[in-house]
Amino acid sequence: MDLSLSELKDLVFNACMGSNLPTGVCEDLSFGVTFLESRSLAGSKELLNSLKCERHPPVSPQKNGLCLIFKNARAIFEGLSAIDFLVSEVCDSVVLENIDSPMLLIGLASNYTGVSFSFFDNRKIFASLQNEEIIWNHDHYKYSNVVEIRLKHSSLENILNRCKRVSLDDTTFSELANLSSNMLVPESELSRERGAGAGNIDND
Repeated sequence: MDLSLSELKDLVFNACMGSNLPTGVCEDLSFGVTFLESRSLAGSKELLNSLKCERHPPVSPQKNGLCLIFKNARAIFEGLSAIDFLVSEVCDSVVLENIDSPMLLIGLASNYTGVSFSFFDNRKIFASLQNEEIIWNHDHYKYSNVVEIRLKHSSLENILNRCKRVSLDDTTFSELANLSSNMLVPESELSRERGAGAGNIDND
């Protein structure tokens, strides 16, 4: 399915809302997934995989010097918190153990414009965000379950080109559309009273 970036952003937002995630998280994910897809990285599939992962009971991060360690981390929960802590300069680095999607972390971090991030797997940089661009090292990226993030510039040189439209495979599009349909409610007086549907004037 061929989509504009705006269409993809709306589709991801609705799918996240249909998955009962908080509105703010849905916004972060819609921008983050669109950022990844616009660089030809499979952000939509990563999101779907992340939504299917079991979430462990939340546990406060452990402090190790100037590093915060999140155990049994999920990108859309602990990942968001970890990035917030890092940007707030509560710590110098965050480590996410058993992370479900290292790639989704990059998309979520891209929402912080003007901030540089480096992503490490086994102490080697596999990605960096600088000046709203993603720098990617295919040689060092693998699906690791431990990722460290730091606020810093990196010397990587492989900047991924940005595209204006994205192409999702039929399965991915169908799964996102199916999740989006969970937002729909049956038409009734009660649903209208609670804000569903359009109003009676053109400005609604």
